[in-house]
Amino acid sequence: MAAAQLVSYRGFTSKLFVKGVSFSTTEEMLADAFSQFGQVTEATIITDKGKNRSKCYGFVTFSTKEEAQNALTEMNGKLLDGRVLFVDNVRPSRRYNTDVPLARQPPQSAEDSRH
Repeated sequence: MAAAQLVSYRGFTSKLFVKGVSFSTTEEMLADAFSQFGQVTEATIITDKGKNRSKCYGFVTFSTKEEAQNALTEMNGKLLDGRVLFVDNVRPSRRYNTDVPLARQPPQSAEDSRH
């Protein structure tokens, strides 16, 4: 299997998960650091609402999967604001069919329902 097929097979998206972000890093700084690898369409740092500070991770979204793959390869393990970044792709979330009710007990057979 070719590398490009493998990336596609694993469900690679143009959105990256970035862990190890410094408390002092802003979303703008994160976008600037990753923009050298392509067009950053969004950079988000997740914050703790109660403490009003960074949770030290976030997401960077690129306009293409190829740009995101290049950024992942180049930025994983690099320093930003004195902290080592760990970059990984965001895997598509599993979507469960919410229209189907959950089974609570085994279904009764026709023979059981006659008794």
